[in-house]
This record gives sequence, structure tokens and C-alpha cells, in this order.
Amino acid sequence: MKHWIYLVVFAFITPVLAAETPDVLEETLYHNFRQHIKTDVQSKSAVGIVPFEQSLFVDALWDMLDEDSHEARKVLGQIEPFHYDLIQRLRVEILKLKYEKAIHLSAELVAELENTLRAPEVETKLIYTLAAYEEELLSAGHSDLINLAKNHAQYFDIEQDQEKKRELNKNVIADLFYDSPDVTTYMNGEYVNSVKIFMFCRTNRLYPCLMVMRDIHGRAVRNGDGSLWTHKSLASSARGLPSYTRNGNTPAGVWTIDSVMPYADQQISFGKFRRMIINFIPKSQNERLIKSLLPESSHSEDWWHQTLTARDIGRNLFRIHGTGKRNIDPTTPYYPFMRTSGCIAQRENTYEETTFRDQRVLLDTIMESMDLTPDFSNEVKVKGILYVMEVDDQNRAVDADDLFQWGIE
Repeated sequence: MKHWIYLVVFAFITPVLAAETPDVLEETLYHNFRQHIKTDVQSKSAVGIVPFEQSLFVDALWDMLDEDSHEARKVLGQIEPFHYDLIQRLRVEILKLKYEKAIHLSAELVAELENTLRAPEVETKLIYTLAAYEEELLSAGHSDLINLAKNHAQYFDIEQDQEKKRELNKNVIADLFYDSPDVTTYMNGEYVNSVKIFMFCRTNRLYPCLMVMRDIHGRAVRNGDGSLWTHKSLASSARGLPSYTRNGNTPAGVWTIDSVMPYADQQISFGKFRRMIINFIPKSQNERLIKSLLPESSHSEDWWHQTLTARDIGRNLFRIHGTGKRNIDPTTPYYPFMRTSGCIAQRENTYEETTFRDQRVLLDTIMESMDLTPDFSNEVKVKGILYVMEVDDQNRAVDADDLFQWGIE
């Protein structure tokens, strides 16, 4: 859970209850910012907000600009982020490069960035942001800035995330399913009575992934006939962006599943059923925490590094959800799924006389696997560890035959 999030309520944000979880608070603030941008609240009203809220405000502005919101374009033209922290000022000016066709970053920002980058230690998030938007910055003539950033080793983590991954050894895949460590000591046992979900994907995220699950007793979840339970999902960016950028693919790696949102609201975007909250594993020295959830055979592999990069660049608000939208193109490799802004998608709606309710199926299966009655009141107790693994670069959906080939049955 994001224990680092603290409640700050200021004059123009609708108050939220202190009893809300950090995840609910974060999403509530994000949507409040979207609403205030939409209703043309002056950007100057945000003077004094703390860095966490600055980041959410820029997230909301970024997403609305991606959606071609004219209100967001107006706010971008008015915003005066001189009181923002350095990273958020950089993000605002990157947006101006992208959407206002600004020629370059402001001289004041460039000077501060250059001074910061000359220090021996620089915040990873800043280095990652510069690396992720290298193309835009180089096009604006900021090669000196990029060269200074390249003096820091973290810069090349982004490049490594872009490189085509090699096919994983089938023993590594099987070990993840059969030998992932117990979670007795992780976060003081917070996830002891929870499920483990393993989601196997292709490098090409246009093709659906496949989930399998272990219950709270460590047993593989099976169907009534004894066959392995499987569940299709999609982890693909609607904008075709890589996992380290905002609105990119769902990053591969290890996650926690932390309950559901209070309501099945925004049903066009998220479907009829409550969306599940998923979070990154918190940062720790030498990534000790995430390694404690991985079998030894995965420690030297890089399949789980995408979540580290995405976490440290500041991606957020990941969910597992359905959709009220319809895929009207049956020729797409992911039909009838809908791609998302980085969340894990479930099929929903009726296609060719088949009605999909995959979010409902997933929620119920998790509750049953936690020895809970699958009903609305127990959805808030949903908890687990989620592994998202890119296994190879074949251009087809992952299916049960693949699992058999990897020794999972």
C-alpha cells in the first residue's frame, strides 16, 4: 500500500473522508483535478499544493491533453508552474513542447536542470523523465541537457526497457508458478491470506495474456473437472506507448492487489463491476522486497524490471477493470478486448451472442480462492500478489497449450 501518501485538502478540492484508503484518496484527487480543469478553474488556484498533488495535477492535465481536451489546452496556456518542484515543471514544459509547439524549454528551467545534473547524485525520477522524453528534448535542441543526464547510469535503464527481451527459459517460467516464495514475512504478513495470480504475456502486447492462480493455501486453482483454471486479460496501451511512459503498456513485474474501489462508477471507462487496485512493490535497498517475492531463478533475470522503472518515473493509478466501450473491429489481434491507458483490461459486453463478464468472474474466483463467499461485501477483502511476465515475442495470444509447454498444468 502507499503508506507515504498523506491527506492534504485545500480550498478548491472537494473534501474527501479521512477514512478513505491512500489508493482511493489518490484517485479521488486525480479526478477532482480533471473536473477542475474541465470547468476552467484557473491554474493559479493551485498555488501552494504539495509535490504529490502537483504530480497528480500534471497527470490529469497530461491525460486530458492526450484526449484532445480543449479545456486542458487552455489551462496549459495559462499555467504558471514556477512554484512547482523541478520534475513537475519539466513535465509541464514537455507538454508545451508536445501540444503548444513550443520551440524549447525555458532558459530558467534549463539552467536549473543543468546545475542539478552536474551533481554526483540526482533523483532517479528526474533522470528517467529526461530519458523517457529524449526524442522531444533533442528535437527542441536540448542535446547538452541530454548529454549531462547520460552521465548518470540510471539514464540507460530506459534504453534497456526498450530493447527486445530474449525468450525466457521455460524453467524460469515454471519456477515462478511452482516455487514463488511464501509471503509470511513480506510487509509483516499483510498478504499471508491472499492469492497469487500469474499473468503470462507476449512482448507484443497487442495479443492477450493468460492468467492462472494459486489460492490462499498455495494450491493451483482448478475448474470443476480438475483442469487448470485460466483467465484471459490484456495489458496493452491504447496509444501504443512503452511501459515507462504515462499511458503506456502495463509494466511487467511484481504487483500487489489491494482491494477494490468503493463504487463501480465511470462505467463507460471501467465497466459494470468494481475495479481492483494494483500497486508497485515499494522501493528497497537492492530491491530486497521484490526479490523476496521471486524464486531464486528470477533474481538474475530482467523480466520484472519494467515495474521498477515505471514505479521510479512516477506512474500510478493502475487498476484491473472491465469497460463499457465496445471493440468494433474484429480484425484487431486483441478482439473483443479494449486497450487501456496502462491498466489490465477485462472483456465485457456482448459479442456475437456471447456475453462477457470477465471482471465479475475474476473477482468471484479470487474471493472463492480466499475462502470467502463471492459477494459484494467481500470484494473489499480481495488481496494478492500479481506477477506479470513477458515470456517471448510470438505474435499470438498466450493459451493453455503454452502453459503445458512450460510445464504448468
